[in-house]
Formats: sequence, C-alpha cells, structure tokens
Amino acid sequence: MAKKRKRRKGAGPQPSPQRRDEGSGLERPQMKKRKPGDEPVLPSFNGVLIRSGIVAALFYPYLVFIAGQSSQTALLVTAAAFAVMIPLGMAFDRVRYRMQMKRWREKRSQGGE
Repeated sequence: MAKKRKRRKGAGPQPSPQRRDEGSGLERPQMKKRKPGDEPVLPSFNGVLIRSGIVAALFYPYLVFIAGQSSQTALLVTAAAFAVMIPLGMAFDRVRYRMQMKRWREKRSQGGE
C-alpha cells in the first residue's frame, strides 16, 4: 500500500493578487449580486436612468409606427415620458427596497441570527 504524504503548509496555488484602484491604496468596490438571505442592495440612480432610457427607446418607435404620430410629436411625448419616468422609477425602487428590507429584517430576527 502506498504511503500517504503529508501536505506541506505552503503547498498549493499562489493567491491571486487583489485588484486595486489606480492612484489610491484602497480596493475597488465590487458590485455584489444579491444572494438569498443577503441584505437587499440600495437602488441606484444609474439603474433608473438605464431602465427609463430603454422604455423611451421602445416607446418612440411605437408612437411613430404603430400609433401613427408624427416624429416631432412622438419625440416630444417620449421626452416628457422619460422625464416623468425618472422620479417615478426612483420612488418605486425605494418602495421596493423598503419592502425587501422589512422582509429581510423579519426573516433575520426569526432565524435567530
């Protein structure tokens, strides 16, 4: 029977270097994906802008080709809708975040952590 070798303390692959932000000694903040049971992530303004932009980009062709509006009217209505979608999107995201935090706190207090 073959003799089992002891594992040396330093054996194994080298640790990967940590990524650092250029010019500062601080580590770069990583956007973490939310796992079940983790604390909810705060809503971001960039997310709201991206969603509003996507909806506006889909709304304009709808107004021009399907609803039969002129391109100038459709552009004006799309710009107004985009301007309204930003504050509404932030409000909905904040409400959703508060609901997620409430559920997370309740689950955490019941779990005994």
